[in-house]
Amino acid sequence: MAFFGISTQLYNELRAELATKEFVRAEINGVRAEITEVRAEISEVRAEVKQNSLLLKILIGIAVFGLTLFNPAFVKLVEMVIK
Repeated sequence: MAFFGISTQLYNELRAELATKEFVRAEINGVRAEITEVRAEISEVRAEVKQNSLLLKILIGIAVFGLTLFNPAFVKLVEMVIK
């Protein structure tokens, strides 16, 4: 009968270590919530990158325009066309 006592004790210890369905479901829901948060953050970063890309294009356009406008050869060309 000592074996029965040991197996009951072992059974109770192992049972305490097992994950229940509720625990697993709660963990899965937690991971899903984290995934949703990460997706939202990714969307925000994509929007920021898109905005920065547009601003960079505008800055490059202004720089090219400025360099062209103040180029002495361009100024002479415009003077020749206007005359």
